[in-house]
Amino acid sequence: MNILDVKFIGPDFVKNNTPIELNVDDTKINPFITISQDTHIQLVLGSTLYNRLKQGVVNNDLNSNEDDLIKDYIAPCLAQWTYYEAYPFLNIKSTNKGNVKENSEWSTNSELDEIKFMRNAIRDMAEFYLKRLSKYLCDFSELFPQYNNPDPKENVLKNSKSYFTGVYTRRRAVPVDIERFYDRTRDCDNCGENY
Repeated sequence: MNILDVKFIGPDFVKNNTPIELNVDDTKINPFITISQDTHIQLVLGSTLYNRLKQGVVNNDLNSNEDDLIKDYIAPCLAQWTYYEAYPFLNIKSTNKGNVKENSEWSTNSELDEIKFMRNAIRDMAEFYLKRLSKYLCDFSELFPQYNNPDPKENVLKNSKSYFTGVYTRRRAVPVDIERFYDRTRDCDNCGENY
């Protein structure tokens, strides 16, 4: 197995832990597992720990702390983010003829406002699990050396400040102290406030 092919969960886990029905084709879910894992989970773990976990799956050498992290924290979070990312596409197909809606004689498609409402509710749940994952990593960072000591050339820095409340505020621009912003020698400091 290639490290690029590693998924921490499969489509069955997503279906069993979200309202996605069991009859939904796995091929509609698989791409969103990868997308969610790369965009949401990697952002909290940072590339170094993220790649270590993927390599551990490939080599079958995860330690018990890493295994617990995946099973108890990453998997539930990833299932919710997968549901969030897949939701708009569950009844829309991209074909060579364009985007088409699937429909049946026993159901009607949702209205845009209903979809937006549901997607916001799904995002709230996903963000809860993401915050839970982030807090666990901060509280037990000593169990994961790659979390506190990322590679110097890490391309995705960990960031626990990804919680979105749906409201944007505008602030006056403040000059950033670049040296402090990229200082990797400091400990977690409330996990991400410096990143």
